[in-house]
Amino acid sequence: MLHWVDSGIISGYLLVLLWVGYSRHKKHAVSDYLLMGRKLSLPAFVMTLVSTWYGGILGVSEFSTSYGISNWVIFGLPYYVFGIVFALLVAKRARQLEVNSLPEIMVRDYGPTAGRLASIWVLLLANPAPYILTLGILLNFFFKIPLSAGIIIGTLFSLLYIFRGGFTAVVNTDKIQFLLMFLGFFIILIVLALNYMNPIALWKSLPDTHRSLTGGNSIGYILVWFFIGSWTLVDPGFHQRVYATSTPHVARKGILLAVCFWFIFDLMTTLTGLYAFSYLPSGTIPSQAFLTLGSSVLPVGLQGLFFAGILATVMSTLDSNALISGITLGKDILGSYDRFNRYRIDVMIKIGMIVILAIGILLAIQIPSVIDLWYTFGTIAIPALLLPTLFSIFNRPISVISARLNLLIPPIISIIWFLFGKLDESSYMLGIEPFYPGLVSSFLIIILFNRGRGSLNEN
Repeated sequence: MLHWVDSGIISGYLLVLLWVGYSRHKKHAVSDYLLMGRKLSLPAFVMTLVSTWYGGILGVSEFSTSYGISNWVIFGLPYYVFGIVFALLVAKRARQLEVNSLPEIMVRDYGPTAGRLASIWVLLLANPAPYILTLGILLNFFFKIPLSAGIIIGTLFSLLYIFRGGFTAVVNTDKIQFLLMFLGFFIILIVLALNYMNPIALWKSLPDTHRSLTGGNSIGYILVWFFIGSWTLVDPGFHQRVYATSTPHVARKGILLAVCFWFIFDLMTTLTGLYAFSYLPSGTIPSQAFLTLGSSVLPVGLQGLFFAGILATVMSTLDSNALISGITLGKDILGSYDRFNRYRIDVMIKIGMIVILAIGILLAIQIPSVIDLWYTFGTIAIPALLLPTLFSIFNRPISVISARLNLLIPPIISIIWFLFGKLDESSYMLGIEPFYPGLVSSFLIIILFNRGRGSLNEN
């Protein structure tokens, strides 16, 4: 159990979070609940974008401790590349669309059926299960409550403030969480450098596997993770924040600044993972290495700040994904049917959040690995969304039949490939990761079926 001082710091953080997210909310229009009235400033945009990008911090703990600097190659570099691509080529165009969500782009160009199909894959990308799991693990570690209870309690707490305040509450709490996540890792790195060994001595003491860019993983595996970095281009949270900015210029400049902060934070977390590998005994659970390291090297008070920073990293992503999932299910899927039109949009979104968080709790209990959840969701959803979304953003929409086939066939192929890999634990079919056949089929569909935009006449 934590010392009462550290428990007090964590409890204080949670109370402040609740107060900022809940009590500062004023009754606004639906546009405020969805996108803060499209008034998101540059500093707020950067802080909310950065803080919501790192929810799976225990996955980073697991990978950086186990595989060294390849953590940066897999979970850092690809996202810088695609983040810069988004900033330079996509951000301005996406902001000028004046839509409220990514599925609305599909509806505009390809009709309601395409919008509903796209919403399914957006739900997969925005699924809060990895962050529900992480939050449950943290509460289990801090307060020694059962994992399943931690998962449920953490989820219900996160729902409290976003349920009322929507996107405004998410942004206001993200500002606090942004500061805490950087402060927490800065503290532990300073303590380790002063009391254990400096980073240069640490680097020299590491085995070759932890200094290798691949970390002992195959090039094929590394490349899959690189292409999964294209997640950035269709990430619903990324799009939501771009749509919420006050101007296209804010969106573009803010993403470039966010990439700089990503780079700094990735260096901090990867270096912490290297320290954990060096300092902790070999039997340490890699996914809990950051937590064990904090308990081992930090004095009372600083422990609480470090753990509050880890909590902030997770909760900023959980609340964001919960809101996006609620918007997708409540507005983009259920709200597209006439029978639900009599309900207010914000009511439908709240119902959607409750349903998705309940499903996320079940997934978190059934698939207790953050990295497995990331890999599975990205492998299935990205091949479906990537090309139709980009063609629309660049005002070159493909044909309706091509769009629908893209939103249906590539994810099915990836799922089948993935399931065959589970049947044969030694490798995937033909030794090919399931992301590739899904993406290749998407290209082939556009080549074979893109014969003009077709008709959008649907009921």
